[in-house]
Amino acid sequence: MPDLDVFQSLWAMELRRPDNFEWSLEQKFKKIADAGYRGICLDLGYHDFDFVSSVVPLIQEYGLDCIFNAFVKDGQGYRDCVDFVNALDLTTRFISIVGQIQPWNVDEVAETTGHWLEIGKQADIRTLVEIHRNCMTNDLLFTLQLMDKLPELLMVADLSHPLLNQEWYLPLPENARDLMTRFLKRSDSFQGRVGTREQIQVPIGYPQHHDWFMLFQSWWREGFGYWLERQGQSDTSNCVFLCELGPPPYAITGPDGYELSDRWQEALILKSTAENIWSELTR
Repeated sequence: MPDLDVFQSLWAMELRRPDNFEWSLEQKFKKIADAGYRGICLDLGYHDFDFVSSVVPLIQEYGLDCIFNAFVKDGQGYRDCVDFVNALDLTTRFISIVGQIQPWNVDEVAETTGHWLEIGKQADIRTLVEIHRNCMTNDLLFTLQLMDKLPELLMVADLSHPLLNQEWYLPLPENARDLMTRFLKRSDSFQGRVGTREQIQVPIGYPQHHDWFMLFQSWWREGFGYWLERQGQSDTSNCVFLCELGPPPYAITGPDGYELSDRWQEALILKSTAENIWSELTR
């Protein structure tokens, strides 16, 4: 039976406090490993190649697998990312593309995306596309059209983005449920963050956010179920769930500039929540 592997984002380990306190890189990797995360996510672009190369010894020391986010504009940009990742002595599960291309013409975007998928295939790097604001998958409806154009395309479900973009209200309208089901049927990896129709990331322990947290759990449960149904056709062994609670300004802060909740503890709650959902589906 395939399992769920939970990863943690290195970007999400930044604190960005007014007093400038930050954990050292060594502390970050130790916390991730000690908490039982299976791997780490690095953003190619936010983290340049030199930085990623510098943390390879820590990734190896703590026995972590990797996933990468690639913010790319063209074929050469993705080829550079693929060549770089392949040269690292790491276990890479996949690269998730956040495509920085316009105009919003589905045929043109599909052509470029198909080229990216082919580059990944030739290099033996699993290539997914993430739904994300301020990129080619900014809009869920456009993204679904892109998915229709490329039946082989599998997605990374960063679901706070389409929720915020569409501004869906609760209870979720039937047409919204149908659209999300279409998307989740082709989702191959999932990201742990809870948003609302107006905010990209909210503290999950606040009572006013309870119903939104339950909505995201229902989406993860539905997406995990489709992943398990598709497993016989998939070339990946385990499903990846990435805890990606971003630092300020993703995280909401008070008038003193400090966060309103403990993001590290919230990530651990998301981790156990995803693991419990998976366990319920597979037992």
